[in-house]
Amino acid sequence: MDNTTPIIRVFFAKMKPDFFQLSEEEQGQFMARDRANLDALGMKAISMIDCTKTDDKWDYIGVESWPSMEALEQREWFEKEELQISRYVVYRVHWGVEQSFEEYGQA
Repeated sequence: MDNTTPIIRVFFAKMKPDFFQLSEEEQGQFMARDRANLDALGMKAISMIDCTKTDDKWDYIGVESWPSMEALEQREWFEKEELQISRYVVYRVHWGVEQSFEEYGQA
């Protein structure tokens, strides 16, 4: 895979109590910084699933498309160093390259 191949990332997230202890203004600032970085790096949201009413383990599951591995690496640095996301969110991510489903199960 070269560095310009689009990457699909699936994430699972559960908000920690520390996030809810932020004021509404601080939560808004956190989310605005997060969104600005996602937009700047070219992330396209494929799907976002709100599981807060149906799943005790995860609050959100999302599928994202990233323009390159380099963009995803920059994102992961931002999450860790700038947002300090592990302070506010329990999360898990998986990523790979898109594959067509058209041929699946076809004889």
